[in-house]
Amino acid sequence: MKANDHHEDKALRRVLAEQEKEAAKIQLPEDFADRVMKRIQEEQHTADKRSIRIVRLRKIAASIAIALCVSGLAYAAWEYVAMSAKNRAVEVAENTDSIVTFKNVRLDEIVTRVGEKYHYGVKFSDEVLREWRFQISWDSTKSLSEFVELLNEFDGLSVTEMDDTLLVSPQLLKE
Repeated sequence: MKANDHHEDKALRRVLAEQEKEAAKIQLPEDFADRVMKRIQEEQHTADKRSIRIVRLRKIAASIAIALCVSGLAYAAWEYVAMSAKNRAVEVAENTDSIVTFKNVRLDEIVTRVGEKYHYGVKFSDEVLREWRFQISWDSTKSLSEFVELLNEFDGLSVTEMDDTLLVSPQLLKE
């Protein structure tokens, strides 16, 4: 063994001895590691409880939000149906022996009723026209031609007499 190796070995032993002295000064209780682990587990358990509570609160909030949305939609649907029924109230009033007033009545019902009086059939060139609603008064003592003229006064509507049929079609735009 060389002299340098001997000195290095001696220096290393001295450093190790000093470290042992320092370690001896710090006296940790025997159950120190167990207490640290227990404390870590308790903190983790508390954090888990908090996150579980937060998740529960979020679920409750989501349930309430869904309930409010559903009830709001149900109320809106109920209001829509009520308003639709109110707006679609069909009224046909016979004021005198000859005057008939149609209020918010579909065009196909009006034209069919008038056509029956004069023994005319009705034909629609566009099915959408059937759904149109009108408020109009009809004097059943007047001729069918006068009624047709009255209907033709409405924009977008053209009614013509062909043989024994009333032809209802959309009015072409005039340029």
